[in-house]
Amino acid sequence: MSIKTPMIRILFVDDEINILDGLKRTLRPLRKEFDSEFAPGAEAALDSLAARHFDVLVTDMRMPGMDGFAS
Repeated sequence: MSIKTPMIRILFVDDEINILDGLKRTLRPLRKEFDSEFAPGAEAALDSLAARHFDVLVTDMRMPGMDGFAS
């Protein structure tokens, strides 16, 4: 009997859609290794964080309105 380990959930946040699209393409081969979600900006990230638990948050530090450091 094998025990299935839960997937690590990662939220990637950037206001530039091209950056998020590039990350999606790059990380696609690893989709069985971890569960990733992509938020186009701080407001979308806050919505995602309110709806789900994430183990890791990767964010752009220079976004308009709310940077990646603001809480």
